[in-house]
Order: sequence, then structure tokens, then C-alpha cells
Amino acid sequence: MKHSNEFNDIIMTLDELVAACGAERSWVMALIEENVIEYDVPETQQFTGYQLATVRRASRLSRDFDASIPAIGLILELLEEVEQLRQFKRQQQASMQSVHTIEVEIKSQ
Repeated sequence: MKHSNEFNDIIMTLDELVAACGAERSWVMALIEENVIEYDVPETQQFTGYQLATVRRASRLSRDFDASIPAIGLILELLEEVEQLRQFKRQQQASMQSVHTIEVEIKSQ
């Protein structure tokens, strides 16, 4: 396992990924085939810490909910969308707090 200079993240082989997540190789390969885990260069089979976290999250979903691999892919996609919406909401709330309101009282004569 080594660190990537470009992304300041760990880089690992498929075997290291399988060992780090404690899953069976065939199960991890099924995640890859279903595009639950994506990687840029299939020939090198190098994975990052982000992909390790995804495999571990998928493993918990499989264990806790007895979810199939296609269901895990859908659940992870929906969870990512929810997080994006939450981030958007936080940004909107922050921008609304930075807007100052000025009240002016006009007296009629």
C-alpha cells in the first residue's frame, strides 16, 4: 500500500483492498462488475481510500440489511444524493445568514 502524491490518498491493489475490508474477493469483484466501485484504470487495479470506504459501507449494508449487490449500488447512490442535498441546504442557509436586512422607517408629514 502506498500514498498517492496527486490526491494525498492511499493507493492499494485489489488484493490489499480485499484484505483491508475483510470481504471475499468474489464479492468485491461483483461490486466492481455492478459499478458500485469504479476506478479509472482497470488494467492496473489500483484503488484509493475512498473506494475502500465504499466497500466497507457496502459490506455493512449487505450485513445489516441483507441487501443484494444491485440494491447496495442503489442505496449508495441515494445516500450520496441525500448528502449532496444536505450540503446544498447548508450552503443556502449560510448564504441567507450573510444577507443583512436594513429596516428604514419613513415618517409621513
